[in-house]
Amino acid sequence: MEMNQIGKFEMRSIIDEFDATLVRLFGMNMLDAAISRYEALYAYQELRCPRKAAELLGQRLGLKLQQT
Repeated sequence: MEMNQIGKFEMRSIIDEFDATLVRLFGMNMLDAAISRYEALYAYQELRCPRKAAELLGQRLGLKLQQT
């Protein structure tokens, strides 16, 4: 992903939303899931939605959805 296309505050917002979605769906944050910021931004680039990107990447990594 071209980091120059998005600003640092937008990138921070994307990462925060991505991380919050991981916690909500899978019960773990990016650190626990071993997802780097670069991987998160790359998934975001595919879908242009941090929530959908978190769900997609979590499923690709084999994380199990948390029961509510």
